[in-house]
Amino acid sequence: MPLFRSYFSLIVLFSISLQAQPKKYSIHTVAFYNFENLFDTNNDIHTNDDEWIPTGAQYWTEEKYHEKLKNLARVIFEIGTPENPNAPTIIGGSEIENRGVLEDLIKEPKLLPFDYGIIHFDSPDKRGIDVALLYQKKYFKPTSFSNIPLLIYKNKTIVKEEKKKNLMMNLKIKQKLQKIIIVFLPEISF
Repeated sequence: MPLFRSYFSLIVLFSISLQAQPKKYSIHTVAFYNFENLFDTNNDIHTNDDEWIPTGAQYWTEEKYHEKLKNLARVIFEIGTPENPNAPTIIGGSEIENRGVLEDLIKEPKLLPFDYGIIHFDSPDKRGIDVALLYQKKYFKPTSFSNIPLLIYKNKTIVKEEKKKNLMMNLKIKQKLQKIIIVFLPEISF
């Protein structure tokens, strides 16, 4: 009987200690951000970006471009704080001119320590407005990604194929496959 009491006491003590252990979890921030015309200052002959060059309507200079990158990096860094001291783990983005502006953005001092990867496709949009995904490489490994057209229907008939391309990607997160879709919807009027 004393042996039974010892085992029973040990089991009860073990159960209590299991219940008393705090649960461990980590918080990750997932964000979507409209970069609101994140253009470089170079005139791209394949897109209508003339407004975003030094002689264009916006008088878009290197100084303005780098100031915008700095401000965007600060804002992105602060998304999710104070609950999470880490910058967003995933950022879906829209209104991006090209991959180069994203490469410049992730090189900003506020974002550089997070080692962001980029998934981006050039869209056939006449202004060159694209969508993209930034992700912290230490948490994700892209397994596949593709751009998909946005088809707009009215009464079961395609009335428009939107030129902006949207992203669909598969990522591995802790060995589990996850699907992410980024859609940038146009203003639609019929």
